Amino acid sequence: MRSIARQFLKVEVGNGSQTSFWHEVWSQIGCLKEVVGDRGVIALGIANNATMADVISNHRRRRHRQSILNDIEDEIDRLRIGGSADIDDVKLWKWGEGKYLSKFSSKRTWQQVRNEHQTCAWSQGIWFPQSTPKYSFMLWIARRNRLQTGDKMQAWNVSVSTECVLCRGVQETCKHLFFQCPYSTEVWESLVKGLLRDDFTTDWDDIGEMVCGRNYPPTEMFLIRYSLQAAVHSIWRERNGRRNGEEPKTAAILSKLIDKTIRLHLLAVKATGQAYLERSLCTWFGTRQVPNPT
Repeated sequence: MRSIARQFLKVEVGNGSQTSFWHEVWSQIGCLKEVVGDRGVIALGIANNATMADVISNHRRRRHRQSILNDIEDEIDRLRIGGSADIDDVKLWKWGEGKYLSKFSSKRTWQQVRNEHQTCAWSQGIWFPQSTPKYSFMLWIARRNRLQTGDKMQAWNVSVSTECVLCRGVQETCKHLFFQCPYSTEVWESLVKGLLRDDFTTDWDDIGEMVCGRNYPPTEMFLIRYSLQAAVHSIWRERNGRRNGEEPKTAAILSKLIDKTIRLHLLAVKATGQAYLERSLCTWFGTRQVPNPT
């Protein structure tokens, strides 16, 4: 990564004792070794391992036919006149266009290295503080419609069964699995019906817009987002288990397992010091559906 890092590092020369004349960027010309190559070492008469202090003290100016070599001589003269032997060299990192500071910022460097793309509107509904990474990753794949559901598998194996293994009703697609399938509908409803109330929906696109919006207080929004992640991850595992011959779980049992997972996570995040997370467990208990007396 040296070639990439060199683009963001330059040296403000003081006494020159810690700066390489050929291999570090100390002038506007750039890294001299890359600009003039090995021929420049011979033409200027400066050793390949010379420091700036060596050059300022010992180098005698020469006349050259190439303009780039004369420009380098000018840079050396400028430092010889304006330099200071009492000041150490300072390494400077690029923070932006024409802006250099003596401290390194991974954020500023990353912003300059990466290729910028259009902002993903639904990313904040997947990658949020105190989420579980494996749940976020699974939801991200599902949101991009990259899960190998029945309709996808049929493209590379026409003999494979595309029937939904949860309801044995229709062809398995991502939108059917989350949450048009009666099995997943029951699971999803048991988790968030008390939070969403009249806004409850099983439409995949509407749910995606909901978790990216700001229509709910922070505590409720966190619970909705985390419930979605836990539900998608657990339903997908149940689906894979059934396809591989494992004993199926009823929707009620799977809902209880997800509910327990969410409660344990809420207990863990209470200690983070965030007020909306401290209220999350009480809010979650308050939205649990109470079974009707028989």
